[in-house]
Amino acid sequence: MRFGRSIGSPTDGHLVGGMRVEDAPYLRIVPTYAGSDVRWGLEPLVTMIDRAARQVRRQFPDAVTSVGHLSRAGGGDLDRHRSHESGRDADIGFFVHSSSGQPLLASRFVAFEGDGKAPSWPGAYFDDAKNWALVSAMVSDPEAHVTHIFVAAPLRARLLAYAERMGAPAAIRMRAAELLQQPHGALPHDDHFHVRIGCPAHMSGCVENPAARLRHPASVMARGRRVGPLPHGLVTHPPAPSAAPAPPAGPVPGAKPDENPADQAEPVEPDAPPAVMPSPVDDVDG
Repeated sequence: MRFGRSIGSPTDGHLVGGMRVEDAPYLRIVPTYAGSDVRWGLEPLVTMIDRAARQVRRQFPDAVTSVGHLSRAGGGDLDRHRSHESGRDADIGFFVHSSSGQPLLASRFVAFEGDGKAPSWPGAYFDDAKNWALVSAMVSDPEAHVTHIFVAAPLRARLLAYAERMGAPAAIRMRAAELLQQPHGALPHDDHFHVRIGCPAHMSGCVENPAARLRHPASVMARGRRVGPLPHGLVTHPPAPSAAPAPPAGPVPGAKPDENPADQAEPVEPDAPPAVMPSPVDDVDG
């Protein structure tokens, strides 16, 4: 089958007949994420990433697109992620340069702030031109239908402001503004883009959006909001004795976070040691 099949939703599904992302002169798997072979996706997603990486490379001959996790070969649950289960999600790292403009390749994703600087990597800067070229290529891809590009709000604003200054076509800027968004109820995505494509036309069994599911009702009570239809007999605010302590804020330990279309079921990754360079990056070969 040409596309393979995405069965279920990004948060509850699996992948059949996926395609593997391969390293190329213009594309690499970030070393930290390479060992687990979580680099499988539907053909439209994988070929879209390849086309976008090639397009950035044509504009910037030194550009190498950095790819993190997609899905496992058969999809399904993936450690430290809520989604990435059905072959339609991919994590793509930011392009980074030094103060002299030299491209830098980190061994893992590195967080950036709205001013374009990385607190954990002195001398590294968010590459506006290349990151916008990547976003522009993905949102205007002729074959894959991108539905979301999750990224932190300050970086979203930075990219859109750059595109306007550079005179990017209004239609592409509007499309990017629709797709770039900071996810709700998850980490802000200040160290990578999380890209999701829609279900290919006429693909049976592919579920476009995560369903509203309650893994642990108490986690919803604790948040004080309702994420979807509750099981029969369960009320949003059950009566409790006045002396009972209030439920703790945040999800119950061990419970999988709520998943609903608004949250888009974004990955949750634990803290890791920061990528601190021992010397200014201009002194390091990029």
